[in-house]
Amino acid sequence: MSGDYRFRKFSDGQQRIYHGAVHLYAAYLEALRATRPFRGGMHWKKIKGRQYLYQYVDRYGHGRSLGPRAGPTEELLAEFNQARQAAAARLRDLRPQLTEQARFCRAALLHRVPRTVTRVLRQLEQHEVLRENVMVIGGNAIHAFEFAAGVFLESSETLNLLAISGGSLTLATHRQAPPAELLALLRKADRSFAALGGQGFRAVNRGGYLVQILSLGPQTTGVRGGAGETMAGAGGNLHYLLSSPKFSQVVIGKDGSPATMVVPDPRAFALHQLWLSEQHGREESQPARDRGLAMAVAQLVLGYLPQYHFFHADLRRFPDEVVRRAADLAAESDLATDLDVEY
Repeated sequence: MSGDYRFRKFSDGQQRIYHGAVHLYAAYLEALRATRPFRGGMHWKKIKGRQYLYQYVDRYGHGRSLGPRAGPTEELLAEFNQARQAAAARLRDLRPQLTEQARFCRAALLHRVPRTVTRVLRQLEQHEVLRENVMVIGGNAIHAFEFAAGVFLESSETLNLLAISGGSLTLATHRQAPPAELLALLRKADRSFAALGGQGFRAVNRGGYLVQILSLGPQTTGVRGGAGETMAGAGGNLHYLLSSPKFSQVVIGKDGSPATMVVPDPRAFALHQLWLSEQHGREESQPARDRGLAMAVAQLVLGYLPQYHFFHADLRRFPDEVVRRAADLAAESDLATDLDVEY
């Protein structure tokens, strides 16, 4: 099961530059959040000859009155403007620092993730609902595990990471959003995105990059798997993956800029890919690819993420057949001595 791929650990310099990018990006996100209360602004509005202080929450003029013009409201407006200017200045100061850090990341060869992926992820981070409720579930998820472990998985003949993650981004969520809203979000990342027909939400840009968002919908929200259940088709299987603990990691895009990627627990991801490799009716190359990806993530966890333990209670929501198959494959491999296969 070891395959013909290998892991390359980050050098000390790469670790230092990466952690610098993570801390700087956290400061930037905090500064960005600090500007949100000032969206829309605060202005005087004349009504029947008298001025009132209004706070607007969006560009469409929605807002509320804070009272007629007087000492307290004038003081409130002055404090608001002062705080807004301070928040904007903080954000303005951090942006060139991020640009400089991106150059360091590129020079250190940390720029790993397709540019379109990180652009979309940064837009998701700014969405009030989706940023907490969307997971990357396709091959791109392996990048989150790499950066968490401080290693790069080297591509190989049987496990081509470029082929796995280079042409599409698959997201999954319990929370539905209107297709028009999803498309508008993608177009903030790349104006050329256009929606595709068919079931579910899919969009493609002029370069052929596909983004699809899978949603369980409200009827299956909160569903949990358990012992004795059988694994259903792709849609029915999705709730096992979405119900796993979330795993969040800052990754570095091809342009050197960071983004936060939320993915399933790496053990759940490996089990899911293993399940996919056993399904019939798929393209000839997909089962081997999915099995290779499952085994690569399993090795990464065992070798570089020791805080995660396979067949822990966290994963008992997966059906017995999936866990049993994982144990059987482990027994055939050089990982057998490292896995506790009791379930």
